[in-house]
Parts: sequence; C-alpha cells; structure tokens
Amino acid sequence: MSFIEDFYYGNIEPQMRNIKQNSDFQKDFNRLCEIEAVLKEKLTDAEKNLFIEYVNLWGIISGDIDFDSYKTGFRHGASFALDAFYGK
Repeated sequence: MSFIEDFYYGNIEPQMRNIKQNSDFQKDFNRLCEIEAVLKEKLTDAEKNLFIEYVNLWGIISGDIDFDSYKTGFRHGASFALDAFYGK
C-alpha cells in the first residue's frame, strides 16, 4: 500500500507519539500527574471545577495551536516540493 493509501484509510496517525522510557517528556508527564493528584486532594469542589475548566480550555487552545502548526507544516512541505520541481 502506498503512503497516500495508508493515510487515506487511516493507517497513519500523525498525532501518535512513542514515549521513550526516562525521557524528559515522560518525567514531565509523570510530574504533571503527581501535581494533579495533590491538587485534587487539596482543592474544594468549586476550586476543582475551576481547575478542570482551566485545564479543558488550555487543552482546546493547545489543540488549536497544534492544528495550526500541522497545517503550516503541510504548507511548508508543499512549498519545498514546488521549489524543488519548479524553482522560483
């Protein structure tokens, strides 16, 4: 199967990442989970709801930024290809 076919049929998931053991990402993610657990214990219900709203909104904003970067990457790739084949 070609790359285009794999992509069309959903066999390629660009957002998937492998997390290496003991990587900085894994350490940061583990620390994030620890902090979340502590906050959940210490916050009142109203504070928890506000924190959850904050986290959810940050996730939406982060997703929008990621999507924009994803589109920009495709545009840059297309520009490279056009320049490689046709020049200026």
